[in-house]
Amino acid sequence: MKLKTIILTMGILSFLFGCKKETRYTDKHGNVIIEKGDQTLIIPTEYEKTGASYKIFLRNETDKTVSIKDKFTLKSNEEKIIEFIDTDSMLFDFGAKIFFGDTGLEVDDKKGELAGIGGEYWEKYKVPDDVEYGFVIVPPGQGDMPTE
Repeated sequence: MKLKTIILTMGILSFLFGCKKETRYTDKHGNVIIEKGDQTLIIPTEYEKTGASYKIFLRNETDKTVSIKDKFTLKSNEEKIIEFIDTDSMLFDFGAKIFFGDTGLEVDDKKGELAGIGGEYWEKYKVPDDVEYGFVIVPPGQGDMPTE
């Protein structure tokens, strides 16, 4: 009987001391952020398309001209700010796609040719404060998404 009590007590103490402190909060978009130790988990809120308009900054840092189908082209080292409606999508001639899905703005970029920007790059490219999203078109494999 004593051995069972000792084993049970050790198990409970191991569990209690082995648990890392968890911090939960909700960001301004309604996403739930859970930080536990050095891990971060994001539970995205469901995005409802309303026809809202957003400003997106795009810059082409490749040597080639890039075409956004049925919209416009960006020459090498050219940038543009566009109005983007959440019911629309952008399809690039190299296969990447930007669209609003269940969790908000999403990117489908299997070759890794789009890099989202923020922080120091927002300042480097002098992106205006009223722009919500920013992307740079880069050579394959240098973007945010892992290549396949």
